[in-house]
Amino acid sequence: MEKRHYAIYGGSFDPIHIGHVALADSAVKECGIDKLIFMPAYMSPFKLDQKTTDGRDRCGMIEKILKYNKAFCLSRYELNKGGPSYTIETLRHWSGMLDGKLSFVLGFDSAVQIDTWFEGPEILRNYHLITARRPYTDTDEGMRKIESFRREYGADITVLEMEPVDASSTEIRDYIREGRPISELVLPEVEEYIIEHKLYR
Repeated sequence: MEKRHYAIYGGSFDPIHIGHVALADSAVKECGIDKLIFMPAYMSPFKLDQKTTDGRDRCGMIEKILKYNKAFCLSRYELNKGGPSYTIETLRHWSGMLDGKLSFVLGFDSAVQIDTWFEGPEILRNYHLITARRPYTDTDEGMRKIESFRREYGADITVLEMEPVDASSTEIRDYIREGRPISELVLPEVEEYIIEHKLYR
């Protein structure tokens, strides 16, 4: 019997937008993932000086999009753990709990810098990474970096075939503060949640 394939998709998700959902959906379909776990960070080590929206609201928005793919689910593991969310610690914890293959989903700009993360080389050596190209990113330079990871660390990295999606959480927060529409950047249920809970004002 084939082992199940799990993937963790970590990030701030502040808010979750159409790019996040498209990447997760493509990862499930292209890589045959049985369960994709959205894992909102309590605090990103790269954003220690930034205020992050309360985890309850970030989870509330993620819950609104779970219905779009039966493989999607949500974990509050990093939120409950507290402190800076180091990916390697999360991967070690979950790989010890799950009865199958574990992959890690991340954006292209993060993927090409992962060697600079805490214990980044261990992530590259031991875990399958899934990413996709982003708009306005130097894809050629990024692909050269990914090739260097494959050579140096034996990294197993899948770059999805999906079209780049132009959306960013920072841009969405700015748009809301400026009173500009965000309906093309988030799913309707997420926009309703943001309005109802008066987020990013």
